[in-house]
Amino acid sequence: MANYGLNAVIFAREVNGPLTSLVKQMDRRLEEAARRTGSENLGVFIVFCNDDPGLRQRLQDLAGKEGLKHVVLCATNSAGPPRYRLAREAELTALIYGGGPRRVAANVPLRKGELDEKRAKAILNALNQVLPK
Repeated sequence: MANYGLNAVIFAREVNGPLTSLVKQMDRRLEEAARRTGSENLGVFIVFCNDDPGLRQRLQDLAGKEGLKHVVLCATNSAGPPRYRLAREAELTALIYGGGPRRVAANVPLRKGELDEKRAKAILNALNQVLPK
């Protein structure tokens, strides 16, 4: 497995069309930045907080189908990692890192159904701001 630099972490509850679209766009942006700068260690982690026992296989299938290079899909329990104190009502929480080690440049929590094209674009723009030029 590649050694990823962490540019963003997204915590999500479910796999759905809007999130899949966002993941593909993020992977493309990271690939473009990697080609432009020669930095191959760009990465985003999508952590699914869900107790569905079939989720891991669905994530593997999705990653293979989409040919993801810089986005890692993984799963944990429905509560999510305790140190992040994720809001239970949040369907998706996007943390974009930049400006120094472990510095959160953007924190975007969304309730169920709020991930639309406008919000996805805002998340992508925040990611673009922290990618190497």
